Amino acid sequence: MIEVVGLGCRKGQITMEGAEAVAKAKHVFVKTAKTDTFAFFEGKEVSTMDDVYDSSENFDELDEKIVARLLAQKGRTVYCVNGSGYDDKSVALLASRTDVKVYPSVSRAVSAAGFTTGAVFISAYDFVGDRAFDYDASLPLVITDVDDRYIAQEVKLKLADLIGDEEKVFVSGKERIVAEIDFGKKFDYSTTIYCPPKDFTDKKRYGFQDVVELLYRLRGENGCPWDRAQTHESIRSNLVEEAYELVDAINNKDIDNMIEETGDVLLQAVFHGVIGEDCGEFDMRDATTALVKKLIGRHEHVFGDVVARTAEEGLAAWDRAKGKEKHYKSFADKMDKTSKSLPSLMRAYKIQKTAAKAGMDFASPEDAAEKLAEETKELFAASPEERENEGGDLLFAAVNVLRALKVEPEVALAKAVEKFCKRFCYVEEHCTKPMNECTSEELDALWRKAKDEDR
Repeated sequence: MIEVVGLGCRKGQITMEGAEAVAKAKHVFVKTAKTDTFAFFEGKEVSTMDDVYDSSENFDELDEKIVARLLAQKGRTVYCVNGSGYDDKSVALLASRTDVKVYPSVSRAVSAAGFTTGAVFISAYDFVGDRAFDYDASLPLVITDVDDRYIAQEVKLKLADLIGDEEKVFVSGKERIVAEIDFGKKFDYSTTIYCPPKDFTDKKRYGFQDVVELLYRLRGENGCPWDRAQTHESIRSNLVEEAYELVDAINNKDIDNMIEETGDVLLQAVFHGVIGEDCGEFDMRDATTALVKKLIGRHEHVFGDVVARTAEEGLAAWDRAKGKEKHYKSFADKMDKTSKSLPSLMRAYKIQKTAAKAGMDFASPEDAAEKLAEETKELFAASPEERENEGGDLLFAAVNVLRALKVEPEVALAKAVEKFCKRFCYVEEHCTKPMNECTSEELDALWRKAKDEDR
Protein backbone atom coordinates (compact mmCIF):
# COMPACT_ATOMS: atom_id res chain seq x y z
CA MET A 1 0.00 0.00 0.00
CA ILE A 2 1.11 3.56 -0.75
CA GLU A 3 -0.04 6.49 1.33
CA VAL A 4 -1.02 9.77 -0.34
CA VAL A 5 -0.89 13.08 1.50
CA GLY A 6 -2.87 16.05 0.26
CA LEU A 7 -0.90 19.27 0.76
CA GLY A 8 -3.78 21.65 0.11
CA CYS A 9 -3.31 24.72 -2.07
CA ARG A 10 -1.19 26.98 0.09
CA LYS A 11 1.58 26.73 2.64
CA GLY A 12 0.45 25.25 5.96
CA GLN A 13 -2.66 23.40 4.75
CA ILE A 14 -1.26 19.91 5.29
CA THR A 15 -3.21 18.18 8.09
CA MET A 16 -1.66 16.85 11.31
CA GLU A 17 -2.54 13.34 10.17
CA GLY A 18 -0.76 13.94 6.84
CA ALA A 19 2.30 15.41 8.57
CA GLU A 20 2.51 12.38 10.86
CA ALA A 21 2.38 10.02 7.84
CA VAL A 22 5.28 11.94 6.26
CA ALA A 23 7.31 11.71 9.49
CA LYS A 24 6.90 7.90 9.72
CA ALA A 25 7.58 7.10 6.05
CA LYS A 26 10.74 5.46 4.78
CA HIS A 27 10.37 7.10 1.36
CA VAL A 28 8.72 10.50 0.82
CA PHE A 29 8.00 11.75 -2.69
CA VAL A 30 6.58 15.17 -3.51
CA LYS A 31 5.05 15.69 -6.92
CA THR A 32 6.70 19.10 -7.34
CA ALA A 33 8.87 21.50 -5.39
CA LYS A 34 7.70 24.44 -7.50
CA THR A 35 4.68 25.49 -5.43
CA ASP A 36 4.18 27.21 -2.07
CA THR A 37 3.14 23.97 -0.37
CA PHE A 38 6.70 22.62 -0.65
CA ALA A 39 7.74 24.97 2.17
CA PHE A 40 6.58 22.27 4.61
CA PHE A 41 9.46 20.03 3.49
CA GLU A 42 12.30 22.49 4.04
CA GLY A 43 15.05 20.71 6.01
CA LYS A 44 13.49 17.30 5.38
CA GLU A 45 14.93 14.57 3.19
CA VAL A 46 12.42 14.11 0.36
CA SER A 47 12.44 13.38 -3.37
CA THR A 48 10.49 15.32 -5.98
CA MET A 49 9.07 14.27 -9.33
CA ASP A 50 10.23 17.43 -11.08
CA ASP A 51 12.74 15.47 -13.12
CA VAL A 52 9.85 13.32 -14.38
CA TYR A 53 8.04 16.50 -15.43
CA ASP A 54 11.05 17.53 -17.49
CA SER A 55 11.36 14.19 -19.26
CA SER A 56 7.66 13.68 -20.05
CA GLU A 57 5.96 14.73 -23.28
CA ASN A 58 2.47 14.95 -21.76
CA PHE A 59 0.52 14.38 -18.55
CA ASP A 60 -0.34 10.77 -19.39
CA GLU A 61 3.35 9.91 -19.71
CA LEU A 62 4.10 11.89 -16.55
CA ASP A 63 1.53 9.97 -14.51
CA GLU A 64 2.74 6.61 -15.81
CA LYS A 65 6.35 7.41 -14.87
CA ILE A 66 5.35 8.66 -11.41
CA VAL A 67 3.34 5.53 -10.69
CA ALA A 68 6.16 3.29 -11.92
CA ARG A 69 8.63 5.04 -9.61
CA LEU A 70 6.33 4.75 -6.60
CA LEU A 71 5.57 1.08 -7.20
CA ALA A 72 9.30 0.31 -7.37
CA GLN A 73 9.87 1.41 -3.73
CA LYS A 74 10.35 -1.01 -0.82
CA GLY A 75 9.09 -0.04 2.59
CA ARG A 76 6.55 2.54 3.76
CA THR A 77 6.14 5.11 0.96
CA VAL A 78 4.29 8.44 1.05
CA TYR A 79 3.38 10.43 -2.06
CA CYS A 80 2.53 14.11 -1.50
CA VAL A 81 0.44 16.09 -3.97
CA ASN A 82 -1.17 19.49 -4.05
CA GLY A 83 -4.89 19.68 -3.35
CA SER A 84 -6.99 17.16 -1.49
CA GLY A 85 -5.12 14.08 -2.67
CA TYR A 86 -8.24 12.84 -4.44
CA ASP A 87 -8.18 15.42 -7.24
CA ASP A 88 -4.87 14.41 -8.83
CA LYS A 89 -4.88 12.14 -11.90
CA SER A 90 -1.62 10.45 -10.95
CA VAL A 91 -3.25 9.35 -7.67
CA ALA A 92 -6.23 7.94 -9.54
CA LEU A 93 -3.87 5.96 -11.77
CA LEU A 94 -1.89 4.80 -8.73
CA ALA A 95 -5.12 3.63 -7.04
CA SER A 96 -5.91 1.51 -10.10
CA ARG A 97 -2.58 -0.33 -9.69
CA THR A 98 -2.29 -0.79 -5.93
CA ASP A 99 -3.96 -0.09 -2.57
CA VAL A 100 -3.88 3.59 -1.62
CA LYS A 101 -4.67 5.40 1.62
CA VAL A 102 -5.29 9.15 1.33
CA TYR A 103 -4.79 11.78 4.04
CA PRO A 104 -6.87 14.58 2.47
CA SER A 105 -6.48 18.34 2.66
CA VAL A 106 -8.09 21.33 0.92
CA SER A 107 -9.20 20.53 -2.63
CA ARG A 108 -7.78 22.61 -5.48
CA ALA A 109 -11.29 22.73 -6.88
CA VAL A 110 -12.79 24.07 -3.67
CA SER A 111 -9.97 26.58 -3.33
CA ALA A 112 -10.58 27.84 -6.86
CA ALA A 113 -14.39 27.86 -6.87
CA GLY A 114 -15.04 28.92 -3.29
CA PHE A 115 -18.63 28.71 -2.09
CA THR A 116 -20.27 27.02 -5.04
CA THR A 117 -21.99 23.77 -5.98
CA GLY A 118 -22.37 21.82 -9.19
CA ALA A 119 -19.06 22.99 -10.63
CA VAL A 120 -17.40 21.27 -13.60
CA PHE A 121 -13.73 20.36 -12.95
CA ILE A 122 -11.22 19.50 -15.66
CA SER A 123 -7.46 19.51 -16.16
CA ALA A 124 -6.17 22.17 -18.57
CA TYR A 125 -4.60 19.45 -20.71
CA ASP A 126 -7.88 17.53 -20.96
CA PHE A 127 -9.75 20.78 -21.57
CA VAL A 128 -7.51 21.71 -24.50
CA GLY A 129 -7.06 18.19 -25.86
CA ASP A 130 -10.75 17.20 -25.94
CA ARG A 131 -12.08 18.80 -29.13
CA ALA A 132 -15.64 17.75 -28.26
CA PHE A 133 -15.57 19.27 -24.77
CA ASP A 134 -18.51 21.57 -24.21
CA TYR A 135 -20.17 22.60 -21.02
CA ASP A 136 -23.19 24.44 -19.73
CA ALA A 137 -21.94 27.94 -18.91
CA SER A 138 -24.74 28.27 -16.35
CA LEU A 139 -22.51 26.06 -14.16
CA PRO A 140 -19.14 27.10 -12.64
CA LEU A 141 -16.08 25.74 -14.46
CA VAL A 142 -12.75 25.04 -12.76
CA ILE A 143 -9.70 24.33 -14.93
CA THR A 144 -6.70 22.90 -13.06
CA ASP A 145 -3.06 22.12 -13.94
CA VAL A 146 -2.43 25.38 -15.83
CA ASP A 147 1.27 24.84 -15.23
CA ASP A 148 2.87 27.12 -17.84
CA ARG A 149 2.10 30.07 -20.11
CA TYR A 150 1.81 27.89 -23.23
CA ILE A 151 -1.07 25.83 -21.84
CA ALA A 152 -2.59 29.06 -20.47
CA GLN A 153 -2.62 30.44 -24.02
CA GLU A 154 -4.34 27.29 -25.31
CA VAL A 155 -6.93 27.49 -22.54
CA LYS A 156 -7.51 31.14 -23.38
CA LEU A 157 -8.23 30.36 -27.04
CA LYS A 158 -10.68 27.58 -26.24
CA LEU A 159 -12.46 29.56 -23.54
CA ALA A 160 -12.80 32.49 -25.92
CA ASP A 161 -14.61 30.15 -28.30
CA LEU A 162 -16.81 28.67 -25.57
CA ILE A 163 -17.78 31.76 -23.57
CA GLY A 164 -16.23 34.82 -25.27
CA ASP A 165 -12.92 36.63 -24.77
CA GLU A 166 -14.36 39.47 -22.65
CA GLU A 167 -15.90 37.24 -19.99
CA LYS A 168 -14.66 37.53 -16.40
CA VAL A 169 -12.58 34.67 -14.95
CA PHE A 170 -10.32 34.19 -11.93
CA VAL A 171 -6.75 32.93 -12.37
CA SER A 172 -5.70 31.51 -8.98
CA GLY A 173 -8.09 33.97 -7.35
CA LYS A 174 -7.09 37.05 -9.39
CA GLU A 175 -9.83 38.56 -11.54
CA ARG A 176 -9.10 38.83 -15.27
CA ILE A 177 -10.93 38.55 -18.55
CA VAL A 178 -10.49 35.53 -20.80
CA ALA A 179 -8.27 37.47 -23.21
CA GLU A 180 -5.80 38.11 -20.35
CA ILE A 181 -5.55 34.58 -18.96
CA ASP A 182 -1.95 34.14 -20.10
CA PHE A 183 -0.82 37.47 -18.59
CA GLY A 184 1.46 37.31 -15.56
CA LYS A 185 4.66 35.48 -14.79
CA LYS A 186 3.70 32.67 -12.45
CA PHE A 187 2.13 29.48 -13.78
CA ASP A 188 2.67 26.17 -12.01
CA TYR A 189 0.99 22.91 -11.09
CA SER A 190 -1.27 24.72 -8.59
CA THR A 191 -2.58 27.38 -11.02
CA THR A 192 -6.35 27.18 -11.56
CA ILE A 193 -8.83 29.11 -13.67
CA TYR A 194 -12.34 29.64 -12.35
CA CYS A 195 -15.17 30.66 -14.69
CA PRO A 196 -18.25 31.94 -12.83
CA PRO A 197 -21.68 30.77 -13.99
CA LYS A 198 -23.71 32.94 -16.37
CA ASP A 199 -27.44 33.54 -16.62
CA PHE A 200 -28.94 32.06 -19.78
CA THR A 201 -29.67 35.36 -21.49
CA ASP A 202 -26.30 36.89 -20.50
CA LYS A 203 -24.10 34.37 -22.30
CA LYS A 204 -21.95 35.60 -25.18
CA ARG A 205 -21.65 32.16 -26.80
CA TYR A 206 -24.17 29.30 -26.91
CA GLY A 207 -23.74 25.57 -27.52
CA PHE A 208 -25.98 22.69 -28.59
CA GLN A 209 -27.38 22.14 -25.11
CA ASP A 210 -28.40 25.80 -25.00
CA VAL A 211 -30.57 25.24 -28.08
CA VAL A 212 -32.30 22.36 -26.29
CA GLU A 213 -32.72 24.49 -23.16
CA LEU A 214 -34.20 27.31 -25.26
CA LEU A 215 -36.83 24.98 -26.73
CA TYR A 216 -37.65 23.70 -23.22
CA ARG A 217 -38.29 27.28 -22.16
CA LEU A 218 -40.29 28.21 -25.25
CA ARG A 219 -42.55 25.18 -24.79
CA GLY A 220 -42.63 25.43 -21.00
CA GLU A 221 -45.40 26.68 -18.74
CA ASN A 222 -44.52 30.35 -19.20
CA GLY A 223 -43.22 29.96 -22.74
CA CYS A 224 -44.48 31.03 -26.17
CA PRO A 225 -48.11 30.07 -26.98
CA TRP A 226 -47.22 29.39 -30.64
CA ASP A 227 -44.25 27.14 -29.80
CA ARG A 228 -46.31 25.24 -27.25
CA ALA A 229 -49.05 24.56 -29.81
CA GLN A 230 -46.79 22.94 -32.43
CA THR A 231 -46.75 19.25 -33.35
CA HIS A 232 -44.50 17.13 -35.57
CA GLU A 233 -47.04 17.55 -38.39
CA SER A 234 -47.53 21.31 -38.02
CA ILE A 235 -43.82 22.15 -38.46
CA ARG A 236 -42.69 19.39 -40.82
CA SER A 237 -42.65 21.68 -43.87
CA ASN A 238 -40.40 24.14 -42.01
CA LEU A 239 -37.55 21.61 -42.02
CA VAL A 240 -37.71 21.26 -45.81
CA GLU A 241 -37.87 25.04 -46.26
CA GLU A 242 -34.92 25.69 -43.93
CA ALA A 243 -32.86 22.95 -45.61
CA TYR A 244 -33.36 24.58 -49.02
CA GLU A 245 -32.47 28.00 -47.62
CA LEU A 246 -29.21 26.50 -46.33
CA VAL A 247 -28.57 25.05 -49.79
CA ASP A 248 -29.13 28.52 -51.26
CA ALA A 249 -26.56 29.98 -48.86
CA ILE A 250 -24.06 27.26 -49.81
CA ASN A 251 -24.62 27.84 -53.52
CA ASN A 252 -24.11 31.58 -53.01
CA LYS A 253 -20.99 30.98 -50.88
CA ASP A 254 -22.61 33.29 -48.31
CA ILE A 255 -20.87 32.31 -45.06
CA ASP A 256 -22.90 34.65 -42.83
CA ASN A 257 -26.12 33.24 -44.22
CA MET A 258 -24.76 29.70 -43.93
CA ILE A 259 -24.23 30.28 -40.21
CA GLU A 260 -27.80 31.52 -39.81
CA GLU A 261 -29.41 28.81 -41.94
CA THR A 262 -27.37 26.00 -40.34
CA GLY A 263 -28.76 27.20 -37.01
CA ASP A 264 -32.29 27.22 -38.44
CA VAL A 265 -31.94 23.61 -39.63
CA LEU A 266 -30.59 22.63 -36.21
CA LEU A 267 -33.53 24.39 -34.55
CA GLN A 268 -36.02 22.30 -36.51
CA ALA A 269 -34.28 19.05 -35.52
CA VAL A 270 -34.22 20.04 -31.85
CA PHE A 271 -37.84 21.21 -32.07
CA HIS A 272 -38.90 17.70 -33.12
CA GLY A 273 -36.77 16.21 -30.34
CA VAL A 274 -38.42 18.36 -27.67
CA ILE A 275 -41.91 17.70 -29.07
CA GLY A 276 -41.07 13.98 -29.00
CA GLU A 277 -40.02 14.27 -25.37
CA ASP A 278 -43.19 16.19 -24.44
CA CYS A 279 -45.27 13.45 -26.07
CA GLY A 280 -43.31 10.65 -24.39
CA GLU A 281 -42.10 9.35 -27.77
CA PHE A 282 -38.33 10.07 -27.73
CA ASP A 283 -35.90 12.79 -26.69
CA MET A 284 -32.78 14.43 -28.10
CA ARG A 285 -30.54 11.92 -26.33
CA ASP A 286 -32.35 9.12 -28.17
CA ALA A 287 -31.81 10.96 -31.46
CA THR A 288 -28.12 11.71 -30.88
CA THR A 289 -27.52 8.16 -29.60
CA ALA A 290 -29.13 6.68 -32.70
CA LEU A 291 -27.11 9.02 -34.92
CA VAL A 292 -23.72 8.23 -33.36
CA LYS A 293 -24.39 4.48 -33.29
CA LYS A 294 -25.46 4.59 -36.94
CA LEU A 295 -22.36 6.51 -38.02
CA ILE A 296 -20.06 4.17 -36.09
CA GLY A 297 -21.79 1.16 -37.65
CA ARG A 298 -21.62 2.56 -41.18
CA HIS A 299 -17.96 3.50 -40.88
CA GLU A 300 -16.55 0.02 -40.45
CA HIS A 301 -13.56 1.27 -42.44
CA VAL A 302 -12.85 3.69 -39.58
CA PHE A 303 -14.06 1.88 -36.45
CA GLY A 304 -13.77 -1.71 -37.68
CA ASP A 305 -11.57 -3.98 -39.77
CA VAL A 306 -12.74 -2.92 -43.24
CA VAL A 307 -10.08 -1.13 -45.34
CA ALA A 308 -10.98 1.86 -47.54
CA ARG A 309 -8.16 3.84 -49.14
CA THR A 310 -10.18 6.12 -51.44
CA ALA A 311 -13.42 8.09 -51.26
CA GLU A 312 -15.02 5.56 -53.62
CA GLU A 313 -14.00 2.62 -51.40
CA GLY A 314 -15.29 4.52 -48.38
CA LEU A 315 -18.68 5.03 -50.04
CA ALA A 316 -18.83 1.36 -51.02
CA ALA A 317 -18.10 0.36 -47.43
CA TRP A 318 -20.85 2.73 -46.26
CA ASP A 319 -23.36 1.20 -48.69
CA ARG A 320 -22.54 -2.35 -47.55
CA ALA A 321 -22.87 -1.39 -43.90
CA LYS A 322 -26.13 0.47 -44.55
CA GLY A 323 -27.52 -2.57 -46.38
CA LYS A 324 -26.77 -4.79 -43.38
CA GLU A 325 -28.25 -2.25 -40.99
CA LYS A 326 -31.46 -1.73 -43.01
CA HIS A 327 -31.83 -5.47 -43.72
CA TYR A 328 -32.54 -4.86 -47.38
CA LYS A 329 -33.97 -8.08 -48.84
CA SER A 330 -33.38 -7.01 -52.43
CA PHE A 331 -32.61 -4.02 -54.62
CA ALA A 332 -36.36 -3.60 -55.09
CA ASP A 333 -36.76 -3.46 -51.31
CA LYS A 334 -34.11 -0.75 -51.18
CA MET A 335 -35.98 1.22 -53.86
CA ASP A 336 -39.23 0.87 -51.95
CA LYS A 337 -37.58 2.26 -48.81
CA THR A 338 -36.22 5.34 -50.63
CA SER A 339 -38.12 8.28 -49.13
CA LYS A 340 -41.25 9.15 -51.09
CA SER A 341 -41.10 12.68 -49.62
CA LEU A 342 -37.99 13.55 -51.63
CA PRO A 343 -38.35 15.94 -54.58
CA SER A 344 -39.14 13.83 -57.64
CA LEU A 345 -35.88 14.59 -59.45
CA MET A 346 -33.87 13.65 -56.40
CA ARG A 347 -35.87 10.45 -55.83
CA ALA A 348 -35.48 9.46 -59.48
CA TYR A 349 -31.72 9.97 -59.19
CA LYS A 350 -31.49 7.73 -56.09
CA ILE A 351 -33.72 5.06 -57.61
CA GLN A 352 -31.57 4.97 -60.75
CA LYS A 353 -28.37 4.66 -58.68
CA THR A 354 -29.87 1.63 -56.93
CA ALA A 355 -30.82 0.09 -60.28
CA ALA A 356 -27.30 0.70 -61.59
CA LYS A 357 -25.83 -1.15 -58.60
CA ALA A 358 -28.10 -4.06 -59.49
CA GLY A 359 -26.63 -4.07 -62.99
CA MET A 360 -29.49 -2.31 -64.82
CA ASP A 361 -27.84 0.70 -66.41
CA PHE A 362 -26.88 2.20 -69.73
CA ALA A 363 -23.48 1.31 -71.11
CA SER A 364 -22.63 4.98 -71.70
CA PRO A 365 -24.05 8.51 -71.44
CA GLU A 366 -24.57 8.39 -75.21
CA ASP A 367 -26.83 5.34 -74.86
CA ALA A 368 -28.80 7.16 -72.18
CA ALA A 369 -29.15 10.13 -74.52
CA GLU A 370 -30.61 7.87 -77.21
CA LYS A 371 -33.31 6.85 -74.75
CA LEU A 372 -33.99 10.54 -74.10
CA ALA A 373 -34.53 11.11 -77.82
CA GLU A 374 -36.84 8.09 -77.96
CA GLU A 375 -38.94 9.36 -75.04
CA THR A 376 -39.18 12.80 -76.68
CA LYS A 377 -40.69 11.23 -79.83
CA GLU A 378 -43.12 9.19 -77.74
CA LEU A 379 -44.27 12.31 -75.89
CA PHE A 380 -45.10 14.12 -79.12
CA ALA A 381 -46.87 11.06 -80.46
CA ALA A 382 -48.93 10.59 -77.29
CA SER A 383 -52.60 11.37 -76.91
CA PRO A 384 -53.64 14.11 -74.47
CA GLU A 385 -54.49 11.42 -71.91
CA GLU A 386 -51.03 9.80 -72.23
CA ARG A 387 -48.94 12.98 -72.14
CA GLU A 388 -48.50 13.06 -68.37
CA ASN A 389 -47.08 9.53 -68.31
CA GLU A 390 -44.89 10.15 -71.34
CA GLY A 391 -43.73 13.46 -69.88
CA GLY A 392 -42.69 11.62 -66.73
CA ASP A 393 -40.77 9.10 -68.83
CA LEU A 394 -39.00 11.97 -70.60
CA LEU A 395 -37.94 13.57 -67.32
CA PHE A 396 -36.82 10.19 -65.94
CA ALA A 397 -34.71 9.65 -69.07
CA ALA A 398 -33.18 13.12 -68.68
CA VAL A 399 -32.18 12.23 -65.11
CA ASN A 400 -30.49 9.10 -66.42
CA VAL A 401 -28.40 11.13 -68.86
CA LEU A 402 -27.29 13.54 -66.13
CA ARG A 403 -26.52 10.69 -63.72
CA ALA A 404 -24.39 9.00 -66.38
CA LEU A 405 -22.46 12.27 -66.68
CA LYS A 406 -22.15 12.48 -62.85
CA VAL A 407 -24.36 15.58 -62.64
CA GLU A 408 -26.82 16.01 -59.75
CA PRO A 409 -30.15 16.73 -61.52
CA GLU A 410 -31.69 18.63 -58.59
CA VAL A 411 -28.71 20.98 -58.39
CA ALA A 412 -28.50 21.32 -62.18
CA LEU A 413 -32.17 22.23 -62.53
CA ALA A 414 -32.00 24.72 -59.65
CA LYS A 415 -29.10 26.48 -61.38
CA ALA A 416 -30.95 26.44 -64.69
CA VAL A 417 -34.01 28.05 -63.10
CA GLU A 418 -31.89 30.78 -61.52
CA LYS A 419 -30.10 31.37 -64.82
CA PHE A 420 -33.42 31.64 -66.66
CA CYS A 421 -34.79 34.12 -64.09
CA LYS A 422 -31.68 36.28 -64.38
CA ARG A 423 -31.81 36.37 -68.19
CA PHE A 424 -35.55 36.97 -68.19
CA CYS A 425 -35.03 40.00 -65.91
CA TYR A 426 -32.42 41.31 -68.34
CA VAL A 427 -34.80 40.96 -71.29
CA GLU A 428 -37.66 42.64 -69.44
CA GLU A 429 -35.45 45.53 -68.29
CA HIS A 430 -34.11 46.18 -71.82
CA CYS A 431 -37.38 45.96 -73.68
CA THR A 432 -38.44 49.32 -75.20
CA LYS A 433 -42.09 48.26 -75.01
CA PRO A 434 -44.15 45.68 -73.07
CA MET A 435 -42.72 42.20 -73.56
CA ASN A 436 -45.97 40.76 -74.85
CA GLU A 437 -45.89 43.32 -77.66
CA CYS A 438 -42.38 42.32 -78.81
CA THR A 439 -41.81 39.99 -81.72
CA SER A 440 -40.07 36.65 -81.25
CA GLU A 441 -37.07 38.02 -83.11
CA GLU A 442 -36.81 41.03 -80.77
CA LEU A 443 -37.04 38.86 -77.66
CA ASP A 444 -34.54 36.38 -79.07
CA ALA A 445 -32.03 39.17 -79.77
CA LEU A 446 -32.34 40.44 -76.18
CA TRP A 447 -32.02 36.87 -74.88
CA ARG A 448 -28.75 36.41 -76.77
CA LYS A 449 -27.47 39.64 -75.21
CA ALA A 450 -28.45 38.35 -71.79
CA LYS A 451 -26.44 35.18 -72.46
CA ASP A 452 -23.46 37.27 -73.50
CA GLU A 453 -23.74 39.23 -70.24
CA ASP A 454 -23.61 35.93 -68.33
CA ARG A 455 -20.47 34.90 -70.14
